Amino acid sequence: MNRHVLLLACCALPACRKEAAPPRPAAAPTEGQREGVFHAVGCGDVTAEWAGSSDELPQQDAPKSWGAESLAFRFADGALRHFRPAGQLFFSDWSFEPFSPDCAHVALLVDHYGPLHVVPVTALRAYLEGAAAPVVVTAPAQTEAAVYSAVRWRAPDALDFTATCCGSPQRLHARLGASGWEVRP
Repeated sequence: MNRHVLLLACCALPACRKEAAPPRPAAAPTEGQREGVFHAVGCGDVTAEWAGSSDELPQQDAPKSWGAESLAFRFADGALRHFRPAGQLFFSDWSFEPFSPDCAHVALLVDHYGPLHVVPVTALRAYLEGAAAPVVVTAPAQTEAAVYSAVRWRAPDALDFTATCCGSPQRLHARLGASGWEVRP
């Protein structure tokens, strides 16, 4: 029998075909509970853990972040690394959505007046230890003195935030492009 015919016949049989492995489900951020932690969001092998207290809520419909005071990241090996903002952050500055939808990046507001640091999750521990530089995302020059808020991922490579200066909020969109993170109104 011709060798090519035999090869084709074997490939046509289901037992001879190599089935493609089913696609691995992509990691996605998930909220969870951890004893002694104010709020937690896990993403793959990393969990963001906020410390704080909501004992004295000013009203029933207070923001979820009311009482958040600090943030640390717990890694798969149990190591805990604290995020140290460059300036002051208030409870309203904390975003409980730091991870991109695919768990590839984390966006951290480093001061009430910005900027944002975007870090690949694979480099997060090194960043928190001061051994890796973040990508710095800033508002355009006309909003340099703006208060940053409402940081939200809208896609794995895109996030939105608000920069408010002089009473005028401006919603900005940052997208990862070929030349890095680009910000536009």
